[in-house]
Amino acid sequence: MDILREMRESPELTPAEQQLAQTILDLGERLQSMSIKELARVASVSISSVHRLCKKLGLEGYKELKVAYARAMASQGPHAIPVDINFPFSAGDEPSKIAARMTALYESTLVDTLNLIDQDSLAAASQLMANAQRIDIYAHSHNIHPAQMFEERLISIGKHVSCPTTWEREIRCALGSKEGHVALIISYSGISSYVHELLPVLKERGVPVVFIGSPAVKRRHPNLSTYLFVSDRESLQNRITQFSSHIAVQFVLDTLYSCIFALDYERDKAFLTDTIPYTMLGRHHPVAMGIGAKG
Repeated sequence: MDILREMRESPELTPAEQQLAQTILDLGERLQSMSIKELARVASVSISSVHRLCKKLGLEGYKELKVAYARAMASQGPHAIPVDINFPFSAGDEPSKIAARMTALYESTLVDTLNLIDQDSLAAASQLMANAQRIDIYAHSHNIHPAQMFEERLISIGKHVSCPTTWEREIRCALGSKEGHVALIISYSGISSYVHELLPVLKERGVPVVFIGSPAVKRRHPNLSTYLFVSDRESLQNRITQFSSHIAVQFVLDTLYSCIFALDYERDKAFLTDTIPYTMLGRHHPVAMGIGAKG
């Protein structure tokens, strides 16, 4: 387990140490230019707290932490360049430099997410959803768009899926859940109020929950059916926008869909083929048949 994974997942860290570790992860490449005093000030902890964290991570001190952190960041991808996930470009950067930084951000996020995904959890989630009588997808904010795309893809292979986009529809969907249903919740941090409201309802009905989010989600919501983790180096507030979390969620959903498809490849492929005549370009589509056409 590398230093990045240790800071994200070590069960030995106290809540205060977890907060300090998250601050370090959020800093990205900026950590290398900071003294231990500056880090302590930014994280609102004492210098001795930084030393204690280093010891728990198996390091001699702050200098060794910076070296281990730099090596871990460099290993994120074969061509990775250091990039600040939250502020990947600066004022006045040329388009070519911005494009290069965004490429690095994509590569770093994807490699980090791939390293976080547990293959057994991915297999379990795929099997649960492949066998489900109905899949209910719960997402908010910017996660609604990839969630709806995932819904559309599952429908395209004959799955029964719902993706409610308002709180009233979500809670009614959860209240109507029953045996044979599977819930997919997408939340980067797991701290959203809708998550806290939905989980007890789903648990009461015995609905398995697949949760896509950062590793911190498992600490906040333990004992769910399975977790699919995404890269968690993005700050919840101090950022330009949700570049990294959006990419990571989309990658996990694409991978999950592909795994579901692969479980019954020939049937799913045949279903797709059978529906083509009814799509926008198909001969049975109302437009193609002249239904509703102008004139």
